[in-house]
Amino acid sequence: MAWLLALLVLVVGSLAAQSAAHAATLRTKVLEFNACDQYGNSSECDATSAQRAEAIATSVVNGGSNVVTLQEVCRYTYDRLIERLGPTWSGAFLQTVAVRDDRCAPGARSWGIALLVQAPAPTNVTATQLPKPFWEFERRYLLCGDVVMGAALRVCTSHFSVPASISDNQAAAVGSRLATHAGSGGAAILGADTNINVRSCTAAVALRPLYAGPFAGTSSTTCQVGTGAMVEADQARTGGDGTYNAPTVGTSKLDCVFFTARRWAPDHAGASTSSWLSDHNVLRGEGTLTW
Repeated sequence: MAWLLALLVLVVGSLAAQSAAHAATLRTKVLEFNACDQYGNSSECDATSAQRAEAIATSVVNGGSNVVTLQEVCRYTYDRLIERLGPTWSGAFLQTVAVRDDRCAPGARSWGIALLVQAPAPTNVTATQLPKPFWEFERRYLLCGDVVMGAALRVCTSHFSVPASISDNQAAAVGSRLATHAGSGGAAILGADTNINVRSCTAAVALRPLYAGPFAGTSSTTCQVGTGAMVEADQARTGGDGTYNAPTVGTSKLDCVFFTARRWAPDHAGASTSSWLSDHNVLRGEGTLTW
């Protein structure tokens, strides 16, 4: 019987080795940015669409990003950004409002949100309309597309309203959809301008439907617990750098990069850097997708 036991040990060991050999990972590097495409309307955002596209493309390339999520961006800027990044990049743009001025370019009126990936064109692109104030001219959406980057994943972007009573509902709606996707085993990335300050323990309550686990605050000491399925790139974690939730607008963190908690390794990290293009910083979030 000893020989049978030895054979069993060899078979189990071989299967385990094969399983490890077939495991795969991808380092997802997301550039999230409220582009503030407001040429002629804001001194903080006074770059032309051509200048904006060139500067964002340079930042994407220099940072080695493979996913980009944008808010307050002109279709004119998006098209030039795709062209500048080259044939390995694709994306999806959604108009959220038709502007009435020439902030984008003479006669260009399409303004909204976008996602870009260094991968074949997204499929199953959906735009889920979110609740918004009745007086708000711009519509609010969750824009998502299925992408294959070694593994299949869903890439999403959104821009929440400023009034807290509405952005709370928007966060709940987005969190619910992403939790449903996670529940079926799916992987997703969300880059968003939430207009909710996660550094504020009071304001961060609204983001509980998005976050998984402890979050909020300005250090490794958290003050909220999420009910959702996502981890944020700059969320406090074991083994992290000890500084979390870096501000993206003044002293507030409004911009976030989320990953499906059960599909990403606990090695996520985020960094916020200022940009002359916008009143928002560029947020870089990265983590390791496993499958």
